[in-house]
Amino acid sequence: MSTWLALLAAPALVLVVQSANYAMVHVACERRVAWPLAALSAFGVLFSAAVAWFAWRRWRLLVPPRADDPARSARAAMLACAATWTGVLSLLIQLTMWFPQWVLSPCF
Repeated sequence: MSTWLALLAAPALVLVVQSANYAMVHVACERRVAWPLAALSAFGVLFSAAVAWFAWRRWRLLVPPRADDPARSARAAMLACAATWTGVLSLLIQLTMWFPQWVLSPCF
């Protein structure tokens, strides 16, 4: 399950957080508060980090496959590897989207 969360849910959450931040920026500007945007971005960062960590743990359990291992184990290890890197990439994207919120005002 942790493999699929990192592989599918983390990239989808990147898009959801970005869309929600764009939708909430007008409200944040009118009320002069930026914490709802930061809270949503923090949730996205924490979720991406958690699912990447769970996928990495699963990958470490399955690797290194030996040459005489059955193909099913090798497939699971490869899928866990791809999920780990997808989760890490989603985490980096979340951080780069969150950085301008630290620097710029929502009304800028």
